[in-house]
Amino acid sequence: MEGLASLLPLLASFPALGSLRLHYCNLELRGDAAGQEEVLKEVALGLSRLPELRRLSLTALRLPGHLRLLLSSLARPLHVLELPYLSLSPADLAFLSCSHHASSLQRLDLSENRLDASSLPSVRRLLSSASSSLLHLTLSGCGLTDGLLGALLPSVTCCRALRSLGLALNPLSLAGLTRLVKGALGMASLRHLLYPNALEEYQPGLPELPSSAQLLDWPLDELQDASATSSQLHRLVREAGRTDLVLTCDLLNYHHDLLD
Repeated sequence: MEGLASLLPLLASFPALGSLRLHYCNLELRGDAAGQEEVLKEVALGLSRLPELRRLSLTALRLPGHLRLLLSSLARPLHVLELPYLSLSPADLAFLSCSHHASSLQRLDLSENRLDASSLPSVRRLLSSASSSLLHLTLSGCGLTDGLLGALLPSVTCCRALRSLGLALNPLSLAGLTRLVKGALGMASLRHLLYPNALEEYQPGLPELPSSAQLLDWPLDELQDASATSSQLHRLVREAGRTDLVLTCDLLNYHHDLLD
């Protein structure tokens, strides 16, 4: 972390910098690490010296409970915020939902931050704030079950400008996927939906609440016709006349940067 704290002040030499990506910096804040809180404040100070920053991507920094410190240092709201593998805490999500960034977000990626019933109200409030601006939303690998997605879906469908929605590697059944697609059909602006394989398509033995890593590695059941799920979901799209909506479960060939 000390290296990052030393790097960010140097970026002040580029006052027009509009986009910053910090990926896999191997940072992890531990309560027993002396001085790391002060170092984190130095990181926040470095971000505050980038007045034109509008796109911020922090991947796998694993700094739970410190999002307020980092993002409050930015005077102007972000348009793009990508926070995958950040180990976000409920307090982080609560802050983000009420921050000055929420209503200006055009792209939001919370992938691989596990969501549960306690964090869902904050996520719903965040989506409500961003409902008129948000174009791309990714919640892949967030542990969204049928029940959690059902509670979240009304907030997602209220994002009236949303063009792409990524929900790969979430433990959803065929019934949950059907509900998802039906909700997506009512979103006139939506053009791309990345959905996970249905739980019924996996070989027996998958845990009741599998992690995203387990869903990625667990073999699909060769006795199940995976194309049947795709056919059923695409039939819903055709019947609704939504030829402009692309459905896919192909995570490896899907990248939201190609959707702009």
